[in-house]
Amino acid sequence: MKRRIVNLTILVLVLISTTESHAENVVRLSPHVTICQNSTNGVFIKQNGRTLVIYGDPGGSLKKADMVLFTHNRRDVTWSARELVDNGAESVVPAKEVDSFSKAEKFWASFIKARFGDYHQQTTKIPIRSIKVNRKVRDGDTINWQDLSVKVLDTPGYTRGAVSYFVNADGIRYGFVGDIIFGDGQLFDLYSLQDAVPDARIGGYHGYAGRLGELISSLRKVNNQNPDILIPARGPVIKNPKAAIEILIKRLQAAYKNYLSINAGHWYFKDRYEILAKRVLEPDDKVDWAPYAETIKKKPPDWIVPIHNSRLILSKDGTGFLVDCGSRSIIQEVIKLRESGRLSRLDGLFITHYHNDHTNEINELVRQFKCPVYASRQSKDILENPGAYRLPCLTLQGVPNLNAVPDGHKMRWKEYNLTFYYFPGQTLYHDALLVEKDNGERIFFIGDSFTPSGIDDYCLQNRNFLHKGMGFLYCLDMLKKMRPDYLLINQHVVEPFRYSQEQVRHMIDKLNKRRRLLAKLFPWDEPNYGVDEKWARIYPYGQKIKPGQNVEISVKIFNHSNSSHTYTANLNVPKGFRFKPEKAPVNIQPRVEKEVRFEIVVPNSISEKVYVVTSDIKFDKWDLRHWSEAIMIP
Repeated sequence: MKRRIVNLTILVLVLISTTESHAENVVRLSPHVTICQNSTNGVFIKQNGRTLVIYGDPGGSLKKADMVLFTHNRRDVTWSARELVDNGAESVVPAKEVDSFSKAEKFWASFIKARFGDYHQQTTKIPIRSIKVNRKVRDGDTINWQDLSVKVLDTPGYTRGAVSYFVNADGIRYGFVGDIIFGDGQLFDLYSLQDAVPDARIGGYHGYAGRLGELISSLRKVNNQNPDILIPARGPVIKNPKAAIEILIKRLQAAYKNYLSINAGHWYFKDRYEILAKRVLEPDDKVDWAPYAETIKKKPPDWIVPIHNSRLILSKDGTGFLVDCGSRSIIQEVIKLRESGRLSRLDGLFITHYHNDHTNEINELVRQFKCPVYASRQSKDILENPGAYRLPCLTLQGVPNLNAVPDGHKMRWKEYNLTFYYFPGQTLYHDALLVEKDNGERIFFIGDSFTPSGIDDYCLQNRNFLHKGMGFLYCLDMLKKMRPDYLLINQHVVEPFRYSQEQVRHMIDKLNKRRRLLAKLFPWDEPNYGVDEKWARIYPYGQKIKPGQNVEISVKIFNHSNSSHTYTANLNVPKGFRFKPEKAPVNIQPRVEKEVRFEIVVPNSISEKVYVVTSDIKFDKWDLRHWSEAIMIP
């Protein structure tokens, strides 16, 4: 009966407050509690002429507040409270995320180099400028304000150290839970959960939605508080928290179970993946692990020489063609082969993908062996200009003078026919090489895209699209069409292998099901927005600047939706910088990436180690502030 009375009270107050609403949709939830729903949510609790704010003031209507409660450190949320804190409001932040608030400049100064070879895989929505911290809170703390007591709970998951706040006001128990839930049983995205899982000995790069276990535990903690109303950092007010939480947990578990079932990591870390499953799924729920590849050979044919995570293709005349070169130890082994007489020279090198463990020493290899380097046209730019991107495992060493070949390009080399393919498996920028020997042997070098247990998609920041005809679905379609006697080589796996047609179809079915599961989980009109953080990005990500210089950047937007959208981008630049145009709209058709260009004028005096530019993106119902960033380095 209490819940029915509470909901009726809110409905009446919402109807009354519609006459008070502004463009940003201000709604009075109860006599002392108001919500401003704009790009994010802002909640104002007023007592005795004073104001307590949760999240911030996205509508910009408040001049002052007593206190601002921050649930987590995401800049696309915290931006709306900066002015209130600057004007004297006491800031309350999660104890485990204090550095993100108070040492933002230090982070960005270190990130000039740390962005290369990055295996931590945290989302990039780090605050650009520090926010003053007055108080830090953790699980079990109580905040007393006026005659209210606000309870603090640690609720990690969406971010590592998030908290939630609970307060009884006007006879209603409110919960302010940040981004751990969106609406009635949804989550804003999965990529923000990428993280290491120490108890399973899984690192950040391999930790697909690694904080799912923490998120589900946090949701259950929230449910145990018996809130009447949940107000997340964005999205609708949740008026039936118990049902919404139950739905979200089931959706998260279903999506994760699907992911685990065909994952490449099960081949490398079988026992560890059982631990991953137990952390997220119910005790009586089991993963339907896909059977390993139907054909697994003990070793490759003699004309292929494994060298760490590289492979050397040898011709009968002693010349060689190398696949990838990520370490000096690979070069040393190639030199040994030459000194032993088994290898006379290198005629070429093929790059499967840009990750630094496959590219770090290519320039040194070329210096010593004077061989041409091949890659697809789709991979050319990231290989030549890695600093222009913000992606995992970037190398510091761009590869100049690439031979960028079209998809399907064929080349005769010695007794082999080579076919170069764009192969967007493990990453969006990924290639493969089909080697067909005159005796009929066929080896398909697929980089890191598959193992005998399935697909290598355990890093969400790698941009694994789930559209039909893209990403792993594109790659699996290629495998379906190949002659049945091919073998796959992943250079981290000793054994060549081959899937049956039934196994290929099984993976396709699982990915199609995953897309349907994620469509229910995410609030976006197309689920790929929830797994692809870089659908909107600034290019180049990093560039050098000089005082008084004019520089150009582009905001690149990939429309994942099934219909065209008009996207509007505008920039947020450091103090003293200027830019034009003020904003830039662009209409983009489905499954197409377009860019809008901006010119930035650097001031005549610059003194910081790094300057950060962000872009806001608006389309459809979304108003995403400080969404993407780029760094400018004097």
